[in-house]
Amino acid sequence: MSMSCGKVDTPASNNCDDRIELIDDTPEARAEFGENYGAYEFRLTREQLEGLMAGKVVAFDINGREYTGFMSVKK
Repeated sequence: MSMSCGKVDTPASNNCDDRIELIDDTPEARAEFGENYGAYEFRLTREQLEGLMAGKVVAFDINGREYTGFMSVKK
């Protein structure tokens, strides 16, 4: 499984703070990845996924608008 950092334009390394990994949609895989201090689940619609693949960015609120996230496809 390959891993990359979540920070923008940061080269992937095995010791980065933010991990982004593709895992199976199972409780076991989620437990193995870990929840850290909390866990949020974001599910994309097919339309949002197609928009990502077409170069758009998915913007989302986290924890009741406490934080903001931006998801894009790495170029």
